[in-house]
Amino acid sequence: MKFRIIADDLTGANANCSLMKKIGLNAATLFKLDEDLPENYDALAYTTDSRAMEPEEAYERVKEALKKLKAEDVALYSKRLDSTLRGNIGSELNAFFDSLGEDYIGIAVPSYPATSRIVANGTMFVNGELLINSDAGRDPKTPVSTSTVIDIFREDLNYDADIVFIEDIEKGVDSLAELIKKKKEEGIRLLVFDGLIDKHLETIASAILDSGLKFFASDPGPFTLKVADQILERDEILSKVLMVVGSVTDTSINQIIELLNSYDFSVIKVDAKLLSQKDKRDREIKRASKEALEKLEADDYLLITTTPYEEGEKRLDLVSLAKKENIHMDDISMRISDGLAEIAKDTILSEYSFAGSFISGGDITVAFSRYMESQGIEIREEVIPLAAYGRMIGGLIPEHKIISKGGMVGDRNAMKICFEKIKKEKGNEDEQ
Repeated sequence: MKFRIIADDLTGANANCSLMKKIGLNAATLFKLDEDLPENYDALAYTTDSRAMEPEEAYERVKEALKKLKAEDVALYSKRLDSTLRGNIGSELNAFFDSLGEDYIGIAVPSYPATSRIVANGTMFVNGELLINSDAGRDPKTPVSTSTVIDIFREDLNYDADIVFIEDIEKGVDSLAELIKKKKEEGIRLLVFDGLIDKHLETIASAILDSGLKFFASDPGPFTLKVADQILERDEILSKVLMVVGSVTDTSINQIIELLNSYDFSVIKVDAKLLSQKDKRDREIKRASKEALEKLEADDYLLITTTPYEEGEKRLDLVSLAKKENIHMDDISMRISDGLAEIAKDTILSEYSFAGSFISGGDITVAFSRYMESQGIEIREEVIPLAAYGRMIGGLIPEHKIISKGGMVGDRNAMKICFEKIKKEKGNEDEQ
């Protein structure tokens, strides 16, 4: 599955590649298209350097780029927009329509909430002021002349365009999908959308995918990210699951045994004693991280654990270790939690794409969130009592799926149920 992005400058191309990387895709920016395209990248961005060109020349640059980037297995084409709507937007969109054909509808979402670029009732605001009053309105090369986004898109555009206001987006995915299909039937080729928050972009992405229409995206990057993420989820390309367990309770031991009896997991056994020792923990973290990546080459399900679940294994004597290391017993536990979290981070940030992570133990969850530089977890639902499913807020992989469960929570099936939730094998993933 491939994703193709055309930007009008290098900064935009690189920015979109960075976003694609956040959802586990291999991404690269290309400077020339006169050679065979590299095969080992999921997402390719190309810069036409056409922002300050005459509209006719910009059109030709984009059309020629699309000619070389088109392929049967492309999942999404995206025309990267400047976040303040500078450049030859209409003429470059013409190239997309002319190249992709009449079956395609353009979905333009110029909002970038994370950078305080929003569109409300058709008007763009940048850091709380009208677009025309921002630096974009004073740009000496490519100034914008209005804050009304539909007027910006219609300039030089050869196709009918319309705008969808926040009121219709707030009606939800099903209603919005029907509206998009209706607009397409009426002959609208480009739909421009309001957007105040990331949730609005997520709703638009779900709606266009649910509509079943062929489309290309046009945005500064975050909407393309939402669409790509949902395409991956729907096609189950994000197949790998990471489970991290550090609890030594009988409950956790029984749950691990049940999980391994039910599913084919690769297991990375981490030595908790080594993690607790200051002079040995780094070597054990590197060893376990390396083994995890080796296992992932062939296996999708990975359990990283310090739990002594096999017959004959002994539990760690924290009291003795604390005396030996001359620190408090709580500090020993923290070293172990931090070590597991660091191994988990190294695994998640690898080249592989993950459907989500399961973390057993509050201390490990907190440590994992810290290592992932996440602000917190947006809780979506309770999987079982005291086991919460959600998505990570910000950080190295925003919206990464995660389930956190206490070490003494649930019956012997609890861990298996949490795993099935991440894999969506029960078919109950309805938060989209």
